[in-house]
Parts: sequence; structure tokens; C-alpha cells
Amino acid sequence: MVLFLGMVRRGEFESLQKQGLPLGILVDTNSKARLGDVSQFVVVERFDFSRPLPELIAAVRGIQERFGIGCLFNVIEFYVAQTADVAAALGLPGISPASARLCLDKNVMRQRFQERIGPGAAARFHVIHSESELIQFADQLGYPCFLQPSNVSASMWATRNTGSEMLLQNYRAMLSEVPKYYERLGKPGASLSVVLAEYLEGSNISIDCLMDNAGRVYTTPAVEVLTGKDVGIDDFHHFARLLPPRLSAKEKAELDGLAVAGVQALDMTTSAAHVEFIGSRLGEIAARPGGNRPRILEMAYGIDMLHAYYQILCGESPDLRGDRNYAAAVVTPFAPTNGTLRSIRYLDRLAELPGYLYHEVRAQPGQAVGLAKNGFRAGLYIELLSEDAEVVRRSVEQIAEWSDLYEVE
Repeated sequence: MVLFLGMVRRGEFESLQKQGLPLGILVDTNSKARLGDVSQFVVVERFDFSRPLPELIAAVRGIQERFGIGCLFNVIEFYVAQTADVAAALGLPGISPASARLCLDKNVMRQRFQERIGPGAAARFHVIHSESELIQFADQLGYPCFLQPSNVSASMWATRNTGSEMLLQNYRAMLSEVPKYYERLGKPGASLSVVLAEYLEGSNISIDCLMDNAGRVYTTPAVEVLTGKDVGIDDFHHFARLLPPRLSAKEKAELDGLAVAGVQALDMTTSAAHVEFIGSRLGEIAARPGGNRPRILEMAYGIDMLHAYYQILCGESPDLRGDRNYAAAVVTPFAPTNGTLRSIRYLDRLAELPGYLYHEVRAQPGQAVGLAKNGFRAGLYIELLSEDAEVVRRSVEQIAEWSDLYEVE
């Protein structure tokens, strides 16, 4: 059986079902994410992932003894370390706990990139412990500078700062709000680490990789990302992911090589990796498939990354061949202002967009909504697919023009 730990969402398991693999999940009772349709899973059990690690290991061991487990599957950032620890304890294949933790600390990660690849491989950065350090290092890096927590995902609390007053305000907000976010996730003991980095200009590109137990690296096609900044919003949330990307063959080859160097710098084996770039420099690497990456690769090219990840965990060579060549986008608009959601407009127009395939409403009236820099997630999910890349891009542009998409009070 393939056992998911923590959470699994739509698009993160269906291809494994199609392969006829028995699936199970140990659901984190603290998770607020929407659980996918697990009605066909062999095992659906629940566990409080804030409990001590030995209790989690015991819970998974119990499932292993009753049903057998071929491998553990994780697609969520907050379960990377726990999945690695449980796999090591039970003799199951997976990334080493040491390498998993390298991927969870942006400070140590960037230091590795600079030491093993070169000083220009990633942005210059400093770990921040106080307001005086914050201002001191900002003066050294120069403005604008980039402030973010080192151990959260989805660009939450990430800000571009143009002066000391803005920087201090965002730093204080982070110190106040991120620990509350950890508590909501059932991780009250998680420690906040803050990093201040050089602000990089350039396009946002990602490449997902698979690494076998010998360290061989297999790359998937590059995905272009439009952030809030790209569509006129003061935020770094991922507004849209697009295939094919606007890259030359030379640029694609260079980023492929840098992705391989990046995962090797972090000693990643028997794992998936989500590698992010800003321009031609490494941003960060996560020890899991990228959010929505398996889905958009399947839509555009017919690549089954999830099954290839399973093959890696089973000691096999991954099959990353595709059977089509379409253009695709996954669009996740955020509410541009913080407040209480009253409604989402234009839902009736979505199906009329050229290339429209699917949409899902993820925020309901009465819920708090806002930007990633304030700790929120997208309230709407949209899929687009066409044989013509320009058709997809025009529909993405149309969605971006709906500035009043969210009615917020």
C-alpha cells in the first residue's frame, strides 16, 4: 500500500488509483486543507500530528502490521520532516531526515548553494534575530530587500521592502502572526526563523525533479509562474502556473543543470523535489512535488509524475514520458484585500473563457480572506487547457483583469 501522511488533495493521488495501487492515508486532525475524495482508499485513519514523533511512528507501524506499506507518500511541506523520520524508523524508502531538514530551512539551504555551487547561485542573505540586525543587514544588502520566514510555504508572509519603516512593520507582523499560524496547524512548538535576502529580479520558473537512491536526478519540464506582482498586486502568491513557459532552449537547459546541482547540493536521494528559480538563480528547493505540478504536467503533456515518484520510492527507474503537447494553466486568484468574504463574482463567466476546463471554490462567505503575505490562501482554483498557448494566456489575463473578483468587507 501507498500511505499518505498528513493530507492529500485533489490532483495528488488519482493517477495512482488509475494504476491500481492500493492507497491509504493517515489524516492530520489539525489540517484545515480540503481533503480529496479518499472514499476508495483502503485505509483512512486520523492522527494528531502535533503529538510526539514516537506516537506517530507507532501509529504508522500499526497500519504497516495490519495492511503492509510499500512506501510513504508526502505532498505537503509541513509533513516533510515527519515523513522522513517515520520512513527511517520503519525501514521504508525515502529521503534521509538530515537532507529533509536541509530543505526546510531556507537559511541553511542558501548557504549550501553558495558553498557547493558558487557564491552567485542564490541570493545573498542574512538570518535575523533582532530589529537592530534587521536594519543593519538591510543597509548592507540595499533596498529593496526580501523578507520571509524560513520555514513556511506558498510565499506566506513574504514581502518586498523598499525602506526601513516598511521592513520593520512587516518584521513585527511576522513575529506576531506566524506563531499563531503554527498553532492553527497544530504545531505550537515550531520555532520561527526569519531570513532577509537580496531582492532578485527576473521571471519565476520551477522545475520538479525525482532523485533515485543512487542520487541520479530526473527533471520534468519547466513551469512558468505568474505571481501577484506580475498581475499588479503587492504580493508574491502564485497567481498562475503556465505551460509551456516562455523560455529558450538554452535557458531551459541552463535551468535544468542548475536544478540538478541544487538537489545534489542538498544530498537529496529517493525523493521528489520542487526547485524554484528567480531569473537564472536558485530560489529554494522543497522535498516534495510542487503544489499543482503533477496536475499541470498531466494536463499539458500526459506526464504521470506521481506514479514516477512511486517508481523512485520502489527502486525503479521513473517513467516521465508524455503522450501529448498542449498548453495549460492552473490559476489561483487571491483576494487583494484582507477582510470577510461576501461573495466571489464572475463564476458564471469562467465556463465561457476559452480553454476553460474546471474550477473549484475554496472560500465560503463569512470566511476571512486576503493575501499570502498576511497568511491567507487562494479562495478559487481554475484549470485551463488548449492546443494554443496564446488562448490559455489570454484567459489568464482576463481573470487577472477581474480586480473585483472577491467581494470583501
